[in-house]
Amino acid sequence: MPSVRSYPLASPRRAPPPSVRGNIHSMGSREQNGVWTGGRLVAVAVGLLLAGLTSCGRQQAQQEMPAPPPPSVTVTEVVQQTIPVYLDYVGITAAVRTVDIRPRVEGFLQKRAFTEGADVQEGELLFVIDPSPFQAALEQTQAQLARDEAALAAAQAQLAKDKAALAFAREQVERYRSLAAQEFVTREAFDTYRTQADQAAAAVAADNAAIDQATAAIKADRAAITQARLNLSYCTIRAPLSGRIGRALVDVGNLVGPAENTVLASIVQLDPIYVYFSVSSRDLPQLVKHQQQAALPATLVLADQSTHPPQGKVDFLNNTLDAATATLKVRAVIPNPDKTLLPGQYARIRLLLAQKSGALLVPAQAVGEDQGGQYVLVVGQGDKVEKRSIVAGATYQSLRIVESGLKAAERVIIEGLQKVQAGSVVQPKLVSPSGGDTPPATAAPAAQEASR
Repeated sequence: MPSVRSYPLASPRRAPPPSVRGNIHSMGSREQNGVWTGGRLVAVAVGLLLAGLTSCGRQQAQQEMPAPPPPSVTVTEVVQQTIPVYLDYVGITAAVRTVDIRPRVEGFLQKRAFTEGADVQEGELLFVIDPSPFQAALEQTQAQLARDEAALAAAQAQLAKDKAALAFAREQVERYRSLAAQEFVTREAFDTYRTQADQAAAAVAADNAAIDQATAAIKADRAAITQARLNLSYCTIRAPLSGRIGRALVDVGNLVGPAENTVLASIVQLDPIYVYFSVSSRDLPQLVKHQQQAALPATLVLADQSTHPPQGKVDFLNNTLDAATATLKVRAVIPNPDKTLLPGQYARIRLLLAQKSGALLVPAQAVGEDQGGQYVLVVGQGDKVEKRSIVAGATYQSLRIVESGLKAAERVIIEGLQKVQAGSVVQPKLVSPSGGDTPPATAAPAAQEASR
């Protein structure tokens, strides 16, 4: 009987733990009969080890990553300097003189001698009215004067003749008076000579009256000639002042005259020019105080915020306040040599009151405002941001006057405000208040008034 060779039975392999089994199942490596091979088990273990090492490395890298740098902001130092203090008001310009050109005689408009809207000089020819009727009237009065002067000469000659006759008649009367008394001549002869003397005296009186009448007529003629010459001169209309003339309101060929109350054109004097504005009763005491000491300097600020270069002065304060608005009407006179200012133009009038020394200034964009009031962001020691409450006052150029809350040379943020908050650490870049890189200590102060 052949020998039978026996073999040991193979023991079944132990299944991996559930956690590993789950991972293996997700990888699709389970054997159909639930038995794991040694090679695949090792591969799974190595994969799990590598995954753990990768996760730990990532966490360590994240822990070792550097923090971001502080935000960069632009700062400027608080400037302290002497500045002028002024009052600002809204005013309206008005011409110093406005003249309507009207005809003084009636006639047909013959000529217009100016360019509409041009500047004219005093005495410059503007219009001509037909002078023919007025020239004829002048010549007529001159002829009448000549007639009356001739009549005066004739009356004077007649007076001389009658005076001689009167003298002879009186001599005859005296001669015949004594002869009649001695009865050398008749009484009738004496009476005849006396009558002749009386007639001669009457003739002399008439001659004197004729002379007076002729003299009066001559005076009237001369007055008429003067009027005729004036009327003739009124035919030539000239500019009564230097200024800017408007458009012609009447065309050539129309009948014009004083009876029609015709306005031919208008001229306004532009240099200097008035600015009228109203001062509140609150500002009135200090305005009156300074005006009593000296005329207040006045500067005009135009709509584009530029200043009109020539400085003027306050020249008039009304004597009564407007009860409805509690304001006083005030006037300033401003030189206008280039005639850029026109009547009816709105502008801001600036009155210089005094010089304020030691004023603290910051750029206007540095000042914020919230429910707690006005504030600035100050960069202090260690470049740490502090929110500082302040009281900001007037405007000076593009700067604000700080009444309280800051000191000179402190740094305030003007750009990058949205990047930071109180307590933040920043990287400050120092610039001048005007925005350049020059530190404020070397920046030239500007000469512009501060508005109160």
